[in-house]
Amino acid sequence: MKHEGRMLKVALLVNPIAGCGQFFNLKGSDTLRLKDCPKSISLEKAVEFLEEVKDIQVEFVTASDKMGEDAFLKSGVDKFRIAYSYTGDCSSTDTINASKSMFEDGADFLVFFGGDGTARDIVDSGFSKPVIGVPLGTKMFSSVFAISVSRAVQLFRSIATGSVNDFVNADVIDLNEKAYERGDVEVSRYGTLLVPKSDFIMSESKAEYPASSSEAIAQYIIDGMQDEVNYLIGPGSTCKAINKLLSLDSSLLGFDLVRNRKLLAKDLSEEQINEISGQDTRIVLSPIGGQGFLLGRGNKQLTARIIAKVGFKNITVVSSEEKLRNLRGLYVDILDSESLEKPKFIKVLFSYGRFKLMPVIF
Repeated sequence: MKHEGRMLKVALLVNPIAGCGQFFNLKGSDTLRLKDCPKSISLEKAVEFLEEVKDIQVEFVTASDKMGEDAFLKSGVDKFRIAYSYTGDCSSTDTINASKSMFEDGADFLVFFGGDGTARDIVDSGFSKPVIGVPLGTKMFSSVFAISVSRAVQLFRSIATGSVNDFVNADVIDLNEKAYERGDVEVSRYGTLLVPKSDFIMSESKAEYPASSSEAIAQYIIDGMQDEVNYLIGPGSTCKAINKLLSLDSSLLGFDLVRNRKLLAKDLSEEQINEISGQDTRIVLSPIGGQGFLLGRGNKQLTARIIAKVGFKNITVVSSEEKLRNLRGLYVDILDSESLEKPKFIKVLFSYGRFKLMPVIF
């Protein structure tokens, strides 16, 4: 990125509420306030990000307290300046005003920690320089986010050193959160933000594909079900075809517990899933169409401690053939995954007894 021989000025913005919805088994965080959150996941990850880039010579500008300042203080990065101070509960208006203030301060690009709501606020602020979205929301349908925090670090380094100079407009998605809570996905294009052209940025928003083989997939899963084993049926129409064939109720966006072909509970929280998880538990998941995320988007209930207890060997991945045809791999981006056994490939069931081997990208 060219910046006329001067030191690169980087805006860093944290939405401290982003991702807090997972603590309450919500599908988003838009209705929460800072006081509701037991801890700020996004602030913790901003600290880790800064610790990884503290050796790079740039000029940082940020917002006060939990919107950025605290991350600098905790990471030991002392070369920063506050361009915006907020008071009160850190609202959407603060995100808009902070982005606008940092843009007017001359920031060359913005690194933000949040989700789709944060991205929409940045669009509203008029910030027209490049951005890197670090994915920490409960849901992320927009195509402005890095694949993971570690990929965001790599991308930041590439921009700061001038090896990435190509930028493109990427869609920011507006999701009807009330409809989403009911299990309906109603999305529209809200606007665009400028992002680096890189394999580290998700270039596709969530895509919908016809579930042409969902019944055959569901029948294969049902035929193989073992007695006295817990089956956690994940979000999405392909997974929920299992419940439909068994004539069981479903929560389209949640995890339902099926045992002995009977529904024991629906829309389980992370804590509830953790309590019943073990080697006698099987998880049925489907990747997000267009993006290819297996874990970390749309299923925040599955944390690293759950995956460690269940094991990837007890996860059955299902997908329509149409969806698979457009994916280059399956992405995993869950917090605290460092200690997990990381398979290089995983089988994906796309019809009755038919599998395709797909690479897993952490």
